Amino acid sequence: MSSQDNTTQTSQNKADNEINSKAILAAVRSSINNRGVVDVEEEQVKLVIFRAGGNLYASYGSDVREILPSREIYPVPFLPEYLPGLINVRGDIESALDICFFLGGKRDVQDRVLIMMVKREGFSSGIIVDNIEDVVDIPLSAVKPALSTLSGAAKELISGTIEFSDMTVALLDIEKLASKVSV
Repeated sequence: MSSQDNTTQTSQNKADNEINSKAILAAVRSSINNRGVVDVEEEQVKLVIFRAGGNLYASYGSDVREILPSREIYPVPFLPEYLPGLINVRGDIESALDICFFLGGKRDVQDRVLIMMVKREGFSSGIIVDNIEDVVDIPLSAVKPALSTLSGAAKELISGTIEFSDMTVALLDIEKLASKVSV
């Protein structure tokens, strides 16, 4: 076989390979375009699940700065009923807010509470809670509208519901709480 025949044969093999590659790419593109399902990761939100007054509630994790262990709450005369006093947080004085005043329920043991420090658009306060149940990431679509059966202050402070451990949990809106307690 001459060198010209080898060159012709090599050119033919390259052309065949290029045709095969183009056919394979076209088949892959066609397969991708025919897929009905698109894999998209859904937006997640972090929620802090807590118990207050015997009931479960949730709050957006972005609103919660930290969880403080039980500490002394210093009473101050003439504060509204929902503010049992002030707390010292590393030298900063913060209000301690009793969320049960707004949402109902009774706090059984006053000295075994946690303080959930929240901050939202200029509002900063400690919310007295009985217990932190969990911190979870859930799909944003799992947040459902607030129950229509809510009434009073609870209706004004709850922005939605979620399912947690086979229970419906009310989602506390810190921004609405801030507007309600601003003095």
